[in-house]
Amino acid sequence: MSQILVDKNICKKDGTCVAVCPVQAIAMNAEGYPEETGAPCIFCGHCVAICGCQAITHSGLPAEKMLPVAKEQPSAEAIDNLLMSQRSIREFSDKPIAKETLEAILDVARRAPTACNAQNLHWIVLNGRERVHELAGECVRQLKMMPPSAFSPIIDRMVIEWEAGTDRILRSATAVVAVCAPQQSPLGREDASIALTYAELAASGRGVGMTWAGLLMFAAAASEPLRQWLKVPEGYTLVTAAMFGYGKYKYKWIPPRKPLSAQWL
Repeated sequence: MSQILVDKNICKKDGTCVAVCPVQAIAMNAEGYPEETGAPCIFCGHCVAICGCQAITHSGLPAEKMLPVAKEQPSAEAIDNLLMSQRSIREFSDKPIAKETLEAILDVARRAPTACNAQNLHWIVLNGRERVHELAGECVRQLKMMPPSAFSPIIDRMVIEWEAGTDRILRSATAVVAVCAPQQSPLGREDASIALTYAELAASGRGVGMTWAGLLMFAAAASEPLRQWLKVPEGYTLVTAAMFGYGKYKYKWIPPRKPLSAQWL
């Protein structure tokens, strides 16, 4: 059964859908219309997204779920400023994040590119400071049991502060989001990191700050009980995680960075 249908009455026969297909699943036929080649389709949607006259439809990509691309896009200057002004937020206000806001952030993040358009990431969300505090406590329990390492002085200091009432593990964030990838996915780590970066930018547009949860990942990598506490699905690996919340303070400046180190070949 054909997945792709072409309305010959409006098709311009310009071949753009064929040109952008990454797996050569469609080609121009003798009449100059696109048709399926038999190569496996990865459902990326390039062919449908590129067709300005909407002549091509895909059975696996319902037209009613397609979103229009905004005609007005941010300028290069606006995008540069957004990226360069990102800060790792470690001081969060008490303002909770509405579930609808987190859902909107993840709805953007799930659209991040994945290898071969696998779209096989799984998200774990803890929303609410009480749940985040519970997770921080679990992290501390696991960190205490870890053998000595180069990170021991940092971990020991974090544990002491936790016992004194200060959370340096998850920074008293109001939400934590973790990303899992299938254990057999060769590029799952890259896919998850890209997706969580999308989430960071989507959060920023909604006034929500983020910082990557390095200590959580350090503890989870060595602790099966912690992964079980997080209910990581069978067959999946916990790849990366971050804390989210409304920043307590507003940053005013973009600090300088080290000079670019690049090799042009």
